[in-house]
Order: sequence, then structure tokens, then C-alpha cells
Amino acid sequence: MPTANARSERLNMRLSPDALATIREAAAAQQQDVSAFVLGAAMEHAREVLLRDRVLQLTPRELDQVDTALEAEPRVVPELAALIAAVRRDTPQHGKQELTSH
Repeated sequence: MPTANARSERLNMRLSPDALATIREAAAAQQQDVSAFVLGAAMEHAREVLLRDRVLQLTPRELDQVDTALEAEPRVVPELAALIAAVRRDTPQHGKQELTSH
């Protein structure tokens, strides 16, 4: 059974002799083979890209608006309350436990 770390995929690329020489030199400086060096660098960059893509960044003004909204008294939206009530009514409550005080 394959594990999460099983290597089954392959990535091929063409690059200039100068680029390969630079990568080989950098890999040697890190005491890594070229494949490990390239994979490590690519994974680090991929994680940075995904983090920037997935993290919500707010300006100070936007942050103030969020803080104001969070500090405001909650309000009932009748349509949303009705929808929630309908879903609760129509959804079986499997495994529902009642809380009792001791």
C-alpha cells in the first residue's frame, strides 16, 4: 500500500546550461543532490504562493470596519432565521444528546 510520501510522479524540465550550473552549485553548497534541492526550493515557493493567495489581507480601514461589525450588537435577519428553523425542522437529529445539570 503506497504511503503519503511515496514518490510516483515525475517532473521533467529543460533549462540552459548556465541555469543548471547555478542550481548544481547551490545544491552542492547545501549538501543536497540537484533533485532534492530543486524540489525543496519549488515546495517552499509553492507554499509561499498559496499562503499569499489564501490569507486575507486587510487595509487598516478595512480592519476597522471588521472590528466595528464584530463589536456591534447582533441583529436577526428574518429570512435567515426562517431558513435555519426550516433546516433544523427537516434534519434528523441523530445522536442528539440532551444536556442535564448535576
